[in-house]
Amino acid sequence: MNISIPTPGIRRRSVSGIWLRHAVSFLRYWKFVITWVIIEPVVVLVAVGLGIGKLVTEVEGADSYAEFVTPGLIMGSAMFHALFETSWNAYNRIDNDVYETALTTPITVTEITLGDILWAVTRAMMTTIGVAVFAAILGWLSGWSAIGILIPAVMVGAMFGTMGFLFAAVAPHTTFLTLVFTLVATPLYFFSGAFFPISILPDWVEPIAWAMPLTAGVHVARGFALGSFDITHLWAAIYIVLLTAIMWPAAIYLLRRRLIK
Repeated sequence: MNISIPTPGIRRRSVSGIWLRHAVSFLRYWKFVITWVIIEPVVVLVAVGLGIGKLVTEVEGADSYAEFVTPGLIMGSAMFHALFETSWNAYNRIDNDVYETALTTPITVTEITLGDILWAVTRAMMTTIGVAVFAAILGWLSGWSAIGILIPAVMVGAMFGTMGFLFAAVAPHTTFLTLVFTLVATPLYFFSGAFFPISILPDWVEPIAWAMPLTAGVHVARGFALGSFDITHLWAAIYIVLLTAIMWPAAIYLLRRRLIK
């Protein structure tokens, strides 16, 4: 196929055009998508907060288990939505030649990844805002500092939006992506400190848990949610930025290698 040679640099119009395409597609099916974006995580939040919350009377750093688990559940939901967008959905675009068709126009692989990652961040923000509002109504998220939870939501969305491309670019079939969510995303979620303090893990597991990408996001989000910060929250934020900065060039390289033959 003939693929045009684009001009150098990242053009804002190209990136925004890709983002807008996703937004229009979302608006067509928003009634169905909103079930997963907001309703599902809210159901999990209520079930965990009211159910397990009745059994756990004390938890590290929070007045109640519901307050402790809320930022973790929100970040977990942000992760799943961002990762799904640039892994499963991106794979479908690869398989259906959507990206190859786009590359026949003056659009670069870099712009494609950036536009899709920005949409992944948007999806992460949708679920974050929806669940956070509901948690605030229940009294599980309060105080002006809790608004800052949007910051780690953006960071987690960008990080896992970038990571999703790494998997989509090398996936031989959709079964591979199913395994990504089973063997990668799920362990990251359950060992991120979302449901329990990492400090209760065995000594040899604790550093592994802290090294997991989502753990940093949960740690920063909980700092905003509970209004308690220290130097570890800054290091966690820097860690997220570094991981994203490392993965993005790799994602561009792998996607370019798959699309341009």
